[in-house]
Amino acid sequence: MREYEGDYDICPYCGYRQSSEAKEAYHISPGTMLHNRYIIGRVLGFGGFGITYIGFDTKLLHRVAIKEYFPSEFATRMPHQTEVHVFSGEKKEQFLAGMKKSLDEAKNLAEFRQAPGITQIYDFFEVNSTAYIVMELLEGETLKERLKREKKMPVEEALPIILSVTAALKEVHEKGIIHRDISPDNIYLLKSGEVKLLDFGAARQVTTTHSKSLTVILKLGYAPVEQYQSGGNQGPWTDVYSLAATFYKMITGVRPPESPERRAKDTLKEPSKLGVKIPVYIENALMNALQVRIEDRTQSAAEFEQALTSQSTVRTKATKEKEDIGKWPRGLKILCGAGAGVIILLSLLLATGVITPSMPKLPSFQKNEGMVWMPSLVNMSQSAAKKRLEELGLEYGLAGTQASDTIMKGYVLGQQDEKGNAIQPGDEVEIGSKINVILSTGNGKTVIPDIVWMSEEKGGEILSADGIVSVKVQEDSSGSWGEKGLITRIDPAPGTEIAYEDEVTVYVLKKTPELEKKESAVPEIVNLDMDSAREKLQQSGYFIEKTGLEYSADVPQGAIISQSPSSGEKGETGNVIKVVVSRGPHREKMVNVVNQSEEEAVRNLEELGFVVEHELIYTSDD
Repeated sequence: MREYEGDYDICPYCGYRQSSEAKEAYHISPGTMLHNRYIIGRVLGFGGFGITYIGFDTKLLHRVAIKEYFPSEFATRMPHQTEVHVFSGEKKEQFLAGMKKSLDEAKNLAEFRQAPGITQIYDFFEVNSTAYIVMELLEGETLKERLKREKKMPVEEALPIILSVTAALKEVHEKGIIHRDISPDNIYLLKSGEVKLLDFGAARQVTTTHSKSLTVILKLGYAPVEQYQSGGNQGPWTDVYSLAATFYKMITGVRPPESPERRAKDTLKEPSKLGVKIPVYIENALMNALQVRIEDRTQSAAEFEQALTSQSTVRTKATKEKEDIGKWPRGLKILCGAGAGVIILLSLLLATGVITPSMPKLPSFQKNEGMVWMPSLVNMSQSAAKKRLEELGLEYGLAGTQASDTIMKGYVLGQQDEKGNAIQPGDEVEIGSKINVILSTGNGKTVIPDIVWMSEEKGGEILSADGIVSVKVQEDSSGSWGEKGLITRIDPAPGTEIAYEDEVTVYVLKKTPELEKKESAVPEIVNLDMDSAREKLQQSGYFIEKTGLEYSADVPQGAIISQSPSSGEKGETGNVIKVVVSRGPHREKMVNVVNQSEEEAVRNLEELGFVVEHELIYTSDD
């Protein structure tokens, strides 16, 4: 995005080749004019919620960054087009709600144009059926990138960075905005030495001191305990904890333990005990800001800033939890069992394909005698859910099934009491109570199998095995060439995707054509498609019956794998030649095994025919 003299195909500044395609098919092609003002360049970064491009403002003649609202779960784009195609139904509603929030946040942040430490917003608008935010282009690296290279830094180098962020947070907190996603990857270190706080995409405007119903992307180790709760008491203290956790990571090289684990048993060590040279008052300020309980924690960015710079700062003592675990609000989102729509953390893990080898540690679910706290059973197998309930003294029951795009077929999608009321993780239930689970039917859809020219009985078995239970049988009296009782057609046609509850109609032959009896050799029909095989057999006076469908990498889909009797054998007209037909190569839709133990995930994948390779990744990053 700089001008240069000469007719070069390759940019002398960045090495970009003019004829290069966009990095991904759904990215806008470089060189596209946006909003009659901004030239789109290459992609700087992209994820599940948006795409950031480098751009050029043709009116003010300077380079910019352009962030496009593009949640890939709710929308797509065809190659070489700019218009965004939004999926219909509930996904469209979620897309529009998220787009409105994105523009509202841009409007709020645009007020801080002169505030140090906050990325400047130049423009925001709607076009191409989505939203765009134009902001200053930053040159440098993220704190995460710096730490990946240097592992950790001395306190005297880390402290100015943290103080720059506290200055930015003081500004936004005064306007009732909390960031809620502070971590090393959202702090940017400019080449000029300035520090910028990035990505308020997870930020929300709060109208009171309590954020009642918003969920966020959780960064493990950086998120305070209130972010694990639906309706948790979030405020400036939430950002203080995340910033303090970032400071801790910067000087020790490791993240703090996850806050729910700390609530059960706090194993966080002071930096000085890890060999870090740090003044006592700064360590006191840091540990105060990392208190698990909100009441014990540093309450604001201004207070944190003052504590970090005052040599009189003393360490505050954590108060005991007592029965506080029992006071977590209804709807507590427990990390280990959260499913789609409960904690957005699961969507993040889905997008990255992470499978945890074991469940995180959790606080005890036992409260008072005769009562237990309800765990989350979401995404557990039936056997695992039953075992978990029985361990708690609860009875397992089945409430029914429901379609899900995210939970694997046969796994738990929800949990209810005997009256049909939803039971949330963290709810108090009486020992001996019956908990009814809702099982996922997968995406609720299946594909009509090719049962044409099978017997009515065999075809019905296959339909039932594929989850199709609403079957209507009608007689076919058209006189088609075939034996009585065979299926001549099915409506919808084979290969059509339908919902499990949709009705299908099967047409069965009413009678067998009368033939003159004579002897003839059975013709060869292997590798022929069904229509060609039927025509060839009819010429010799034989009927055909499809007795099975098998996967084959060698025989094309729809072609005959084997026949009985074999070709050349003598037979009598009117006899039936039974065949097995190819389904083509065996393909399975990839299923969601996130939040399952390694053993259970491997078993489920292998049952589908996948070959599973194990890889353990150890990381201190989020």
